[in-house]
This record gives sequence, C-alpha cells and structure tokens, in this order.
Amino acid sequence: MWSIVAAAAYPSRVIGRSGKLPWRISLELRLFRELTWGGILVMGRRTWESITSPLPGREIWLLSRQMTEFPHGRIFATPSELVKALANQSKPVFFAGGEMIFRWAIGIPEVQRLYLTWIFIHTEGDTTFPAISEEEWQPYAWEYFYEGCISFTRVEYHRQKQALQ
Repeated sequence: MWSIVAAAAYPSRVIGRSGKLPWRISLELRLFRELTWGGILVMGRRTWESITSPLPGREIWLLSRQMTEFPHGRIFATPSELVKALANQSKPVFFAGGEMIFRWAIGIPEVQRLYLTWIFIHTEGDTTFPAISEEEWQPYAWEYFYEGCISFTRVEYHRQKQALQ
C-alpha cells in the first residue's frame, strides 16, 4: 500500500520553515516512526538534508536531480523511474516530504491513504501541505494527542474510489 504521511499546522497547512520542522514534538515523531517502521520512505533531497541522522528500520528512497550518490538508500532522478521501482516492492510505501513530493504524490492513483497530523499551533513557514479535496479524501480514523501545551490530531484519510475515475 502506498500512503502519504505528513504533519502540518492547522489551519495554515505549514509544514516547514527554512528547511526544518517549525516544531519539535517527541510524541509526534514517535508516532511517525511506529507508522513507517519496516517501510520505504520516499522523500526529496531537501527533506533528507533536514534530517539529522539516518532513520533506522526504514529504507530511504530519494527523488533528486541534483544528487548522484546516496549511501543511505536508493536515489532516483525522475518520478517515472521511482514509480517503476516502487511497483515491484512488497513493503509499505510512505511519501514523507517535502512540499513538492506531496504535491506530486497526492495525484498518484496508487496512493490510497493519507496520514496527516494536524498540529494546533500558529506558526510561520515557507512550505505548506497541499489542499486536499474533501470529495476525494475522506477521514477514516483519527486520534487526539497532546504534548505539553500543544495538541494535535492524526487523521487517516482514505481516497474515495469514485474520485479516481
């Protein structure tokens, strides 16, 4: 199964500021790790560069026209090469950022799930999660959390079949 996994400020949809997450919420990072464990994380070069260390328990696949070597996983120069390679995988696939990867992945028919954590904070940023169609993406399950004085909700959305036709 192919999914998108992201965290965004509500309601602004901000996901990043100057190449970093605009928050540090340990519980949200732990939930991300648990969800993606054993899977393939697909991300862009800038998202990879924002991560301070390799992510154990997951394969990292990068989409980048600029990088030619990547010792921590696989690298693809074009979206079509990446999709072709993913089609032969049995592991779960998670598109994990950044903004351009999300905008592209949301249109891939094989992406059937969206795990979006809405963080209830006001923050400024320079990258946002794309708006999603309420007709195409329906909430299926949600959980509420808080850490310190920050509350957040992880919503699992399912793509509606009629929206793909």
